Amino acid sequence: MDKLTDEEKNVVAELRKRTLKDLSPKLLEDDTLFYRFAKARDFNLAEAETMLRNHIAWRKEFQIDTILTDYKPSEVLLEYGGSSFVCFDREGCIVRMQDWGRIDSKGLCNVVTKMEAVKLWFYFAEHDIEALIKRGGSLRKPFSLLIYNLEDLTYARAVHMKGLQYLLYGVKMLLDNYPESAKFILIINAPFFFTWTFALIKAILPLSVLQKMGLYGKSGWKEVLLKHIDADDLPAFLGGNKTDPDGNPRCETFINYGKPLPKSCYRQNAEKRLVMEPDAEKISLMPFSKEEITFEVKEANSSMEWEFEIKKGDMYFSLIFREESSKHLESVELIPKQRIDTSFESEKGCLKCEKLGFYSIVFDNSGSWLYSKEIYYRVKIRITKKDELFDSI
Repeated sequence: MDKLTDEEKNVVAELRKRTLKDLSPKLLEDDTLFYRFAKARDFNLAEAETMLRNHIAWRKEFQIDTILTDYKPSEVLLEYGGSSFVCFDREGCIVRMQDWGRIDSKGLCNVVTKMEAVKLWFYFAEHDIEALIKRGGSLRKPFSLLIYNLEDLTYARAVHMKGLQYLLYGVKMLLDNYPESAKFILIINAPFFFTWTFALIKAILPLSVLQKMGLYGKSGWKEVLLKHIDADDLPAFLGGNKTDPDGNPRCETFINYGKPLPKSCYRQNAEKRLVMEPDAEKISLMPFSKEEITFEVKEANSSMEWEFEIKKGDMYFSLIFREESSKHLESVELIPKQRIDTSFESEKGCLKCEKLGFYSIVFDNSGSWLYSKEIYYRVKIRITKKDELFDSI
């Protein structure tokens, strides 16, 4: 941890004071939390607080506190995702390699949603942090050395738009939620056309991260790795001495390489039904916008049922309750904000309305930088005895 000025210490202390009561028990275990988020925003208190509060909400949305015990990664992602724990470097930092060059980005995009794909990244991040701590390591300084291997990358995979969207979203989430974690980021075996893709990635990277990156073609990077990692711990194909027990320099017993994904694994996008239904309503949301659709429950024993489809992409969904109709009054969050993708099936749900009042479905496109979203939906307020429907107000 850097030596702090008195002013920086005050920022860290104030950030702790402002957010301490909102932290989960798991977050309270990290005594570097306030320092890392303050440093990530150059000790600007307001920006650091916003970043940390967004992180708290993100952990809740993705259930990060229990991801290592309650989340079961997709077998397809584990087999074809190309991510591997390699070793620890000389300073005890985690070394992880992503075999980007051979990953079948088009195939994966036809099998899993963007949220499923990036959640595996979060799972590996938490797994690596736990391994580091068990080994006696600390989060007080950058703790990961990341290798992105672009060997065998084709032009088609480099410019595959949906794959790039997955990538950019995942990178931004990691930057926002694991600040000050990267010691060094090494991109190796980069073909000449990767510079076009890298221009997109650079646009979302802060200067502090760019300064830790090294971009190499076919040569020059093995010497860099050996400065950080003992040769006996580094796989032979990366310039070290380590091989599989049978002498294989590719170390396939613990390195997960990307490979083509069988088309038999592809999921078919669901045919959009609600767009054809006469009772379905349509709304369009611009980037960074949201809309509340409010229904009044006037009788006891009512339930709320909903179904919606997003024409393309994903968005946030939540459900809130107010005793009175004014949007300025305090609301109770019945279903926390969560990202929904209806590529493979429509989203359906129901809720028993325990109180009389106003129930609002919130469609939120704040996660999109560029794209508007079309949503088709229908909602019913059903009374158990009379099966009566109320219209939205």
